[in-house]
Amino acid sequence: MTGVSTLGQALRQIENIKNQQTAFNTLSSQLTTGKKSLSFTGLGTDTLASTRARTSLSSLSVYASNIDRADLRINLMLNSVEEFQSQTGNISSALVNFLQEGVHQKGATITYDDPSTPEVEETPVGMTSAESDNDLQSLIDIAGNLYDFMISLLNTKDGDRYIFGGAETLTKPLNDGGTLDAAMSSLITNWKSGSITTDELIADLTDRTATNGNADAITDTLIGYSSSLSSGTAGKVFVRADKSAELDYTTLANDQSFRDIIVALSFLKNENLPPIADVYEDGVYPGTPDAQGAPGADIEEMKENFYAVFNKVVSMVDSAIDNIDSTRFNLESVRAQMKQIADDQTNQKTLLLNVVSDIEDVDVNEVAVKINALQVQIQTSYSVTALASQLSLVNFL
Repeated sequence: MTGVSTLGQALRQIENIKNQQTAFNTLSSQLTTGKKSLSFTGLGTDTLASTRARTSLSSLSVYASNIDRADLRINLMLNSVEEFQSQTGNISSALVNFLQEGVHQKGATITYDDPSTPEVEETPVGMTSAESDNDLQSLIDIAGNLYDFMISLLNTKDGDRYIFGGAETLTKPLNDGGTLDAAMSSLITNWKSGSITTDELIADLTDRTATNGNADAITDTLIGYSSSLSSGTAGKVFVRADKSAELDYTTLANDQSFRDIIVALSFLKNENLPPIADVYEDGVYPGTPDAQGAPGADIEEMKENFYAVFNKVVSMVDSAIDNIDSTRFNLESVRAQMKQIADDQTNQKTLLLNVVSDIEDVDVNEVAVKINALQVQIQTSYSVTALASQLSLVNFL
C-alpha cells in the first residue's frame, strides 16, 4: 500500500509555530519591561538616534551634578559672607557710636604750666590712670569677641574642603598663629614711642605688601593666610554648568574686604592700644610716663593722632561692608546663571526622554492585544499540526 508523505507540510508548520513562539516571547518581554528590546540592536534603524539621546542625557546628568554641588558651596559661601557682613555691621555701629571726645580713660587729668613762658597755662598732658572707660573697653571687647568668630567664617568647610581657599580646598585659608597680634603690638608700640609716624602706621595697616618699600606692612603672610593665598597662586574655582558654560565663583578669604576687617579687629582688640593719653600715676609731670599713650606733646595732640588712626580703621570697616555687597552680588549672579542653565537643561532632558521613549518604549495595552491574538494563532497552529499528523491516503481509499 502506498502512503502520501506529509513531512514537508509538517516541517513548514513546525517552523511557523517556532516563529509564532519567538514573536510571543518578544511580546511577553515587551509587556514585562515596557521596552521594545532589551538591546540596542533590537531597535533597528532607530539605534543611532536612541544612543545619541542617551549620551546627551548622560552629559546633562553630569552637568546637573556639577550645578548641585556648586550650588551647595555657593549657598555655604553666601551664608558665611552674609554673617561676616552682619557682624561687620555690628562693629561698624560700635565705631560710629564711639564718641571721638576725650581720652576714654579713667583717672584725673594732669595739667602742666610751662615755667619758661610768662603766661599761666594749664595744658592737659596726661592722665593718672591707664584704665579704659566703659565706652572704649566695650569697643575693645566687641572686637576681641568677633575676631575668632570672623576667622572661623573664613575657614568654613564643605565636608572636608575649605570653600574660601580657592582651588587649594584642602588647605586652611587662615591660620591665626599669633603673628598678626605680635606685628600689631609692635606697630602700636613703635607708633606710641615715636619710632613711626601716624601716617606710617596708617600705611602699615593698609598696605598688603612690603615690596613697595614698606617693610612694616601688614602682609597676608603676617595675618596668617595660607601660602597659596598670600602668593596669589591659590587658583580659581569654576563650575562646568554646560558644554559651553564654565562659571567662576571664586571667593577668597584674603579678599580686600575680609582682610581689612581682620586687620581692623586686630588693631581694636590689641592690648597695647590703650591708653590714648600718657599716664603718670603719681600725677608728676614732666617725667617718664608709666604707660605710653598716642604720640603727642599734650593730650590734644595725642587725641588728634589717635583719632586719625581710628578714623582710618572706621573707613576700612565701612569700605569693607560695601565691598562685601559686591562679593554677594557676584555669588548671586553665578547662582542665577546656574539656575537658568539648569532650567534649560530640564527642558532639554524632557525632550530627550521623549525621544528615547518614542524609540524604545511600547504601548503595553497594544502589546497585550497582540499577545491574545497570537495565543489564538499558536493554539490554532497546534491544532492544525495535530490534525495533519493523523492524515493518510488510506483513510480515503
